[in-house]
Amino acid sequence: MVQTDQNDALFCDESFKVGEPVIIYDRKHRGFLVWPLPGKRLSGQAGAFESELLIGQQPGIRLVTMKGEYVTAYRPTLEEYVLLMPRAAQIIPPKDLGYMLTMADVFPGAYVVEAGIGSGALTLALLRAVGEKGSVTSFELRDDHANCAVKNIERWRERLEHLLKVKKGDVVEGLAAMRDVDRIFLDLPEPWVAMDNVAHALKAGGIVLCYLPTMRQVDQVVQKMLDMPVFSLPDVAEVILRPWMADRTRLRPVMRMVSHSGFLVRVRKRGPKLDEVVNPSLTTPRAPLVLPVPESPH
Repeated sequence: MVQTDQNDALFCDESFKVGEPVIIYDRKHRGFLVWPLPGKRLSGQAGAFESELLIGQQPGIRLVTMKGEYVTAYRPTLEEYVLLMPRAAQIIPPKDLGYMLTMADVFPGAYVVEAGIGSGALTLALLRAVGEKGSVTSFELRDDHANCAVKNIERWRERLEHLLKVKKGDVVEGLAAMRDVDRIFLDLPEPWVAMDNVAHALKAGGIVLCYLPTMRQVDQVVQKMLDMPVFSLPDVAEVILRPWMADRTRLRPVMRMVSHSGFLVRVRKRGPKLDEVVNPSLTTPRAPLVLPVPESPH
């Protein structure tokens, strides 16, 4: 498909294109995002410069701003992009996004549902993971959140928005009309309210993963899962990341870190019991076995 070819080409170190996101680092390693457009002046803490200095150049190019300071331009990683992109709501940080994708085993071609979309950080990670043969359906109640998330996805360097369907409304009602969903992600204050319809929408063996900031919420959703025989035993995890400072004179943890962001609760949907599965080979009557009668020697 044309979309795939366009996306693949971006991972070769080609020159910066008009309108694609670029991350600029100053000498203090402070980063900011810009989108170069003809005739547009770009600015940051290290000073301003014209878009034409970026367009057509290779990633890693060093520029001099109007303040006389050197800055370096790169294509942003997904981590850098979600941390610096505009926000309408608090994002799920990259340290959690990576583990969520593996914890829920999001695979190419998966049919994924999420609620809510927020600023689009998890949505971007999911769209990348499901690939061209998959899809992501996002439920969101607030227009400002949905608009911000869609814009962030459209401004990312890969064309992924054609894999996304945004639905305004309550995910609880939406799941009632869905079937055979591979993975469900719930970033909601009260995910236990949705569990009955989650069980209805998930295919057997499917996974639901909840992202929750407090242990009170974790306990309540775990109790709900344990009350439902259709679910396996839940798994609860937390990701703690400790960045380090590394330069010629210092090699130590940074003085400040994000000590807590959220808890992850994962559970699988069970299939039917073996004695409930109809096996045609066991229920279809067989013709009686007739052995040949040996002929008499006389």
